[in-house]
Amino acid sequence: MNLQKLTEKILEIKNKGFIRTRRINDTGIGKTLEDLLGIKENNLKVPDVGEIELKAKRIDSQSMLTIATKAPKPRGANRRLFEEYKYKDEEGCYCLYSTVYGSRYNPQGFKINVSGDRIELENVENIEVYWPVTIFYDVLKSKSDKMLLVFAETEGERRTQRERFRFTEAHLLSDLNIDKFKKAIQDDKLKIDIRIGVYRSGPSKGMYHDHGTGFRIHKRDFSYLYDNYQQII
Repeated sequence: MNLQKLTEKILEIKNKGFIRTRRINDTGIGKTLEDLLGIKENNLKVPDVGEIELKAKRIDSQSMLTIATKAPKPRGANRRLFEEYKYKDEEGCYCLYSTVYGSRYNPQGFKINVSGDRIELENVENIEVYWPVTIFYDVLKSKSDKMLLVFAETEGERRTQRERFRFTEAHLLSDLNIDKFKKAIQDDKLKIDIRIGVYRSGPSKGMYHDHGTGFRIHKRDFSYLYDNYQQII
């Protein structure tokens, strides 16, 4: 389908009203939209636009979207951070969950510093932790430099078979700008979530478990990463 047909299809879906989820849990909204559009994977090919990554989000959700998950360099940096800054949670398990900003230091004393082509994690112990900016450019471009971001209202018990969606908005973003990517970090639009803990059960219980360092952004701030932003529905 071309962009006009895609727009018409999403408008048809919107006019159907609330539609029962095709899958429980957080991924239900994306799976439901994919099924309604008749696609099997999380991307679209539109002749006059190109390959598009598809993302769906509950419109009232305050959670952020993860645009990339990348471990920092050098190898083992997250493990060193964990050993130095870990703390015990309410269950008595060691963990290190920390949201890091570009404009200020957080309670762990972490701050993001964009220096040339590196994103560096400042910390009190001066442990070397960084990400080459080119890694994120490659990661995002490898998916697509175009994104269709679709929002839906929701009703019924969330993340169950009774949840229903009404897809109401669609935004087409294109031309990812790496300079805007850097500025989004400096302006706290794009945040880093360090997510390290231990296995809670099974044969590895109590052992180190890195859940992945996520680069996350609120749905309203996606336009800060792209040169072109168009609401199509």
